[in-house]
Amino acid sequence: DYSLGRNAAYFSKERGVKMKEIKTTTTYSEEKIKTFLKIYYFERIKTTRILINILIAILIIYFFINYKYNTWLDFIAFIFALFGILELNTNMLPNINYKRIQNKKDNIINTKIKYIFKKNNFQITTDKEEYIDYDKLYKVINTKDSFYLYINKNRALIVDKNNLKDEDITILNDKFKEKVPIYKEK
Repeated sequence: DYSLGRNAAYFSKERGVKMKEIKTTTTYSEEKIKTFLKIYYFERIKTTRILINILIAILIIYFFINYKYNTWLDFIAFIFALFGILELNTNMLPNINYKRIQNKKDNIINTKIKYIFKKNNFQITTDKEEYIDYDKLYKVINTKDSFYLYINKNRALIVDKNNLKDEDITILNDKFKEKVPIYKEK
């Protein structure tokens, strides 16, 4: 590896491709955190959600098979229960988690994180500096607006793509696909 200075490019012997340092800053806005929590929640309890949806389908089938024995009150209770489970399954839990974050004394809302992406690792700067190798990441989820870099199952970083050039997004995307064990696009 040839380091040519602070903002210089790096030469990769494996690919013969130069990778410049990519610098960006992400502000953890309310919207970014809520979007992340929805994806985090659905990724984390995917199996549970599938089982709940199967149980809902069985309940619907059972209800309509036995419809002639049900009263209107049973039907109304069934509809409310169904909407309650669907709401819990989609929006309620991520919003509860957001409220928990919001109520913490040292919450992350409006925190600015500076990133410097290099050939083999990236630097995170908040109130301290931290370096993380790409191959030490647990997982990366690539969405339309952000990269979610999971350090482990419980800790993730948000990298806002709106502050990056298309070329830089492509470089990072290729780097994550190459180096990170679990890479997903949403």
